[in-house]
Amino acid sequence: MYFYSPTQGLLKFEDLVRAVFEFIREEPKCHYRVIIGTDSRDFRENPPVQVFVTALIVHRVGHGGRYFWRRSHWRGAIDIRNKIYGEAWLSLQVSQKLLQVLRSYPDNHLSNYDVEIHIDIGNNGPTRTLIKEIVGMIENMGFVVKVKPESFGASRVAHRHT
Repeated sequence: MYFYSPTQGLLKFEDLVRAVFEFIREEPKCHYRVIIGTDSRDFRENPPVQVFVTALIVHRVGHGGRYFWRRSHWRGAIDIRNKIYGEAWLSLQVSQKLLQVLRSYPDNHLSNYDVEIHIDIGNNGPTRTLIKEIVGMIENMGFVVKVKPESFGASRVAHRHT
């Protein structure tokens, strides 16, 4: 699994985790939010292509942050429900891999940061009927979930690269 960093270029996932720790070690007493969000876009080609961008953001609360992103493609047309589930699934996949790698690091100070999943759905528009089930699914997996207007990881950062 590879991610792109605007400042460091293409990184293996393990190198991304190292970059996250280096950023946190710069100011270890600060509070951090680790945010994962995915956005997608349809490309009406033949056959249709759905492009998904997953962003991993390390937010040093009150003092900026860093982000990394990856792009994946799905062939074929999908409806809005499957698109949102796809976005949630990709964010969950990255979140679980991140926690797995973080737990293998000695002295990782997991209590210093929260892991949040940002979903690009809200109370307005066609996705409002999916909020309860998507949020419930992610919360049952042990993650904090944010939806619009608080889901900037998906609706702003990931969206920038779709």
